[in-house]
Amino acid sequence: MFTKKEPDSKNLETKQINNQKYNKAQFAESRQFSRMEKDILVAVLLERETYTMEEAQQHILQFMNGEAQ
Repeated sequence: MFTKKEPDSKNLETKQINNQKYNKAQFAESRQFSRMEKDILVAVLLERETYTMEEAQQHILQFMNGEAQ
């Protein structure tokens, strides 16, 4: 009567994309950020680290709220 629901492949792909990490140079070339956001990321991200899109957004928000160090 009830069948086991298969995982939604689109949902899994979205989660994988969201968990994907990028370096500072990749964010600088990204089309997902404005020029100002890219400049902020270049200033605040570390050269040898990688970040998710969500982490990058958090760094932008922290910078704009004056919380960047």
